[in-house]
Amino acid sequence: MQNRILFGLLALLPGLALAQPAKPAKTPRISSAPYFQQEVNYSIDVALDDKTHQLTGREELTYINNSPATLSFIWFHLWPNAYRDNSTAFAKQQLRNGKRKFQFAKAADRGFIDGLDFKVNGQPAKLEFDPKNPDMAKLVLPQRLAAGASATISTPFRVKIPASFSRFGHVGQSYQITQWYPKPAVYDRRGWHPMPYLDQGEFYSEYGSFDVTITLPANYTVGATGELQNPDERARMDALAAEAALKKTAKEFGKDLSFPASDAATKTLRYKQDRVHDFAWFADKRFNVLKGSVTLPSGRAVTSWVLFTNKEAEKWIKGLQDVNDALTYYSQWVGEYPYTAATAVDGALSAGSGMEYPMVTVTEPDAIVHEVGHNWFYGVLGSNERDFPWMDEGVNSYEQLRVEARENPQNGLLQGIYKNKRAASALGVEGLPGSALNQVPYQVMASRGLDQPVQGPTSAAFGQNNYGIIVYFKTAALLRYLAGYLGQEKFDAAMHAYYAKWQFKHPYPEDMEAVFEESTGQKLDWFFREMLTNTREYNADIFATQQIGDVVKVLVRTDSPVLWAVPVSTVDAQSKVLQTLWTPPFGNPEDDAEAQLDFRRENVAAVVVDAEYVTPELNRRDDRLLLGDGNFRRWEPVRLQPLVGVERWDRSFINWAPVLGANTSDKFMLGAAFYNNPLQIKKVQYLAMPMYSFNRNELNGIASLKLNVLPARGSRQVITGVLVQRFERYLKLEPSITVVLPHSAYDQPQHQVKIALTSVDDQDRGVNNITTVEYGVHAGNALQSWAAQVELNQLDNTSKGAEFSGTALLLRAEASYERYYSPEKRVSVRLFGGRFLNQTRDDVFFLGLSGSPDYRRQTAFLDRQQISHTVTAQLHQTDNRDGAFKAYVPATSGKWLSTLNLKADLPVTRLALFGDFGATAERQVVEGRPAQRLFYDAGVVVPVIRNVFELYLPVAGSQYQNGLPNSRQDFTDRIRFVLNLTEANPFRLLDQKLAQ
Repeated sequence: MQNRILFGLLALLPGLALAQPAKPAKTPRISSAPYFQQEVNYSIDVALDDKTHQLTGREELTYINNSPATLSFIWFHLWPNAYRDNSTAFAKQQLRNGKRKFQFAKAADRGFIDGLDFKVNGQPAKLEFDPKNPDMAKLVLPQRLAAGASATISTPFRVKIPASFSRFGHVGQSYQITQWYPKPAVYDRRGWHPMPYLDQGEFYSEYGSFDVTITLPANYTVGATGELQNPDERARMDALAAEAALKKTAKEFGKDLSFPASDAATKTLRYKQDRVHDFAWFADKRFNVLKGSVTLPSGRAVTSWVLFTNKEAEKWIKGLQDVNDALTYYSQWVGEYPYTAATAVDGALSAGSGMEYPMVTVTEPDAIVHEVGHNWFYGVLGSNERDFPWMDEGVNSYEQLRVEARENPQNGLLQGIYKNKRAASALGVEGLPGSALNQVPYQVMASRGLDQPVQGPTSAAFGQNNYGIIVYFKTAALLRYLAGYLGQEKFDAAMHAYYAKWQFKHPYPEDMEAVFEESTGQKLDWFFREMLTNTREYNADIFATQQIGDVVKVLVRTDSPVLWAVPVSTVDAQSKVLQTLWTPPFGNPEDDAEAQLDFRRENVAAVVVDAEYVTPELNRRDDRLLLGDGNFRRWEPVRLQPLVGVERWDRSFINWAPVLGANTSDKFMLGAAFYNNPLQIKKVQYLAMPMYSFNRNELNGIASLKLNVLPARGSRQVITGVLVQRFERYLKLEPSITVVLPHSAYDQPQHQVKIALTSVDDQDRGVNNITTVEYGVHAGNALQSWAAQVELNQLDNTSKGAEFSGTALLLRAEASYERYYSPEKRVSVRLFGGRFLNQTRDDVFFLGLSGSPDYRRQTAFLDRQQISHTVTAQLHQTDNRDGAFKAYVPATSGKWLSTLNLKADLPVTRLALFGDFGATAERQVVEGRPAQRLFYDAGVVVPVIRNVFELYLPVAGSQYQNGLPNSRQDFTDRIRFVLNLTEANPFRLLDQKLAQ
C-alpha cells in the first residue's frame, strides 16, 4: 500500500545530553532450521446481497502440512470481525492514529463474520477465539495433523460488509471485498503468525491455489484475483473495453457517479489461480473498462486492465500506460511477471492511496505504478509484511521511483513544486534531483529525534508519520544508496537472484542479505544489519586535499560509529558531476576514521560529498570544497530565501519571512524573521525577528539561539537556549534547558522537564527575576487525552519603587482531561491549584482567578499597559492560565487559589458552553457583594479559531452583582477573548504533528 502522506511541510511553516551512545541493535541470524512452507488450496462459493450488504458463502480448503511438526491446531484469521466493535486491535489503532470515524460508527455500518461451522475431514471441529482479538481463532483439529499429511477443512460463513473505514467495505453499492474469508495464519520456520487485522500494518499468508465463484446482480463489473473462466463475461469485458477505448477525453465519459438499479437477474463468475496467497475482488455497476497488453522479455504476453468510474477518467486513461510501465520495467529490473493479467481498480474506500492484492489492486490513479509493483514485493516475494514492512513497501517504493524517474529525474515526493518554476526558485529547489526531496521527510523526523529504524519496529510500532516516511521513503532512499555503492548493474543482478530464489516463498531479511552477498561477492552486513537497523547520524566531510600532477588526492573523514561507504564526486564550474568514487565501508566507534580517494584533476572546480543526494546525511553544509588559486576552500555566498528550503551542498541560505505586529503601546510594527531551516532542525538553531515600532520609533522583536542535542538513549531531545524579547517597553532575557523524554515518541506518555531563568526589565514596573522548574506530561489518542503540569517559581522583584519589592516561592499545578462524545464534539475539564510556599509581602506577587499576571511575559497581550477600553489585558483579554475563569472576576490571591474549569461543545452549532468554579484563600469583595471566597461563572464560547482566538460570552457569574447581567451593556462590556499566538506558531504545529 502506498501511504498517503499528508505532509504539510511547506504549508506549516548537562548529564542527559552527554549520555553515552547505545550500541546499534543487531539483527540476529535466525536458527538454521530447514526451510519449509505450508500450502493451502481454496474452493470458495460466495454470493453478494447488495441490498443488505452481505456475503453468504461456503469455503473448503485443503491444508497441507509441509512442516516437520505434528499440528494439533491451526490458527485462523477471521478479519471481518475487526469491524465488529470498538474493542478490536483495528479500532484501537484507529484512535491511536487520530481517527474517530469508526469509534462513533452506527451498528448498521459495522462488519463481522459469523455462521461458521468448521469441519475437518468431515468431523466437527472446535473454534477457540483469541480472548483479546475476535478476528483470530484457533481451529482445534479432531485428529493431529502429521508432518507431510493434509486435511480438508470446510465451513459456511456469512459476512456483513462494513462501511468505508479501511480496506474492506462498501460505499453505496461499490464493493471492495478484501480479507473477507476464513484464512489460516502462516506457520513457518519462526512458528505461527496469527495477527489481528490492522489498518497500519499489512498481511502474511500461505501460498496455494484458489477456485472462487462469485454470484451477484448481472450488471456489476468485477475486477479480481485470478483468471476469469466465463467466456460470456470475458466477451462482455472486451466489449466494455472497446466502447471505452473510443472515448479519448474525460469529457466523453461524463460526470455521472450515480448507481444504476441492480439487475434482477444474477450471474456467477468463476476465477481460478495457482501460486497466490490471497484473493480479493471489487465490484461496481459504474465501472468503465480499458484493456491493454505487454510483451515480456521472454515473449509472453500479459493483459492489463483498468476499471474506473467517471470521477477521474482522464487520469485513468493514462493509468493503463502506468500498469504497462510497471509490468515492463519491474519484469526487466526484478524478474518476469508470472501471471496472465494485472488489473488496477478505482476504489471508493479508505486505503491510503491504494492497496495491493495478487493480480489486482485498488488504487488512486497517481499510485498505480506502486500498487501494481506490489505483485513482485508482496505477491511473488511473500515476506512477512507485519513484522518487516520495508521488505515490501520500501523495496517496492525504490523500484517505483525508478520507473517514474525514467522521463523525469526530478520525480519524487514533492515533485509538484517543480511545475511552478517561480515557486521552485523561491524555495531553492530548482535543479535538485528527486532523490534530494525524497529525503526531506526523513531529515525532518531525524533532526528532531523522531525517526525510527527501517528494520526493528513492526508495522504497528511505527509512528503514524514514520510508517510512510521511514518504511517507504527512507527504505527506498537507502536502497538507492546501496545501488550507487554496488553499481546499478550489480544491484539489479542481485535483485534478480533474490527474486529467482525466493519467488512464491517467505523470505526474511537475512535471506535477502544472503542472496545479495552471494550475488555481489561482498560482505553487506554493514548495510543490512547496521544501516537498516539503527537511527545513527551519518556524517562525512572532506578535510584535506592535495594536487599532484593530474590527480587530486582527497581525504574523507567520518565520525560515524558504524561502518558506511561514502560517495565523493568532483564537479566542474557548473556543478556538473565529473567523476564519482566510493570509499570502502569505514567508520570507527571511538575515533574519527579516514579514507583516501584519487580523482582526475581536469576541469575540477570542487569536490563534493554525496553530490547526488543518495546518503542519509543530515548535514550537507560541510560537503563541498571549492578550488580557488590552487587551494580548496569552503566559503561561499549566502542568499536569503523566503519561508523554507531544502538543504543542499551547492549553496548556503538564510530563511526569512515578513512579520507584522501590533499592541496598544508599540502600535503598528513591521519587521522580518530570519532563521535557519525550520524543517530540518540543526544542532544550532537561530531566530532573529526585528520589528520596528512606528509609534515609538524604536526596535522591538524576538531573538533566540538554541543548541539541540539528540541523545542516543534516555531522553529524545535536549534543548539549551536563550531567548531575548522586547515589546511594550520591557526587555526579557531567558536562558533555559529543556529535556524531552522518553526516547521513543509513540504510544507512550510524553514528558518534558524545563529549567528557565527569566529576567524581565519593565521600564515602568521594575525588574522581575524568576527561576522556574517545570514538569509536564501528556498522552492520549483521538478519543481522549490528558495532560498535567507542575511548575515551581522563585520570584524576585526589584521595583522602581522600593515599597513594592519582594520575593516569593510559588507552586502551580494543573491537570486536564478531554474526551470526544461524537466525531467532532468534545468536553474538557481542567483542575488548577496554586500556592505561595512563602512570600515576603502578599501585595507583590499574586495568582489571578481570571488569568495570570504573566510575570514571565509568555502571552502576547494586545493591551498589557491597559491603555485601551476594548482590549484591556485581564479585563477583556485573558491567557487562560492560573484560575482560567473565562469571565473577568477581579479576584486574586497572595496565598492560594484553586479552580475547576469545564467546557463542552454544543451538539449542533460550533458554539460551546463553559463553566468555572473557584476558591481563594482570602475573602474578597466583588461587584459590591459581601466578601466571599467562592466564585463561579458560566457562558458561551465562540471558537473563531479553536484554541487560538476564542470569544467568551459570560451569561452568569460572580462578576455580575446579582449573578446575571442587568443590561445589554452589562453583558457586552464583559465579553472577553483569548489570543493564543503560541498555538498558531507554524513551527510548533509542525513539531506537534510530527510527534504523532
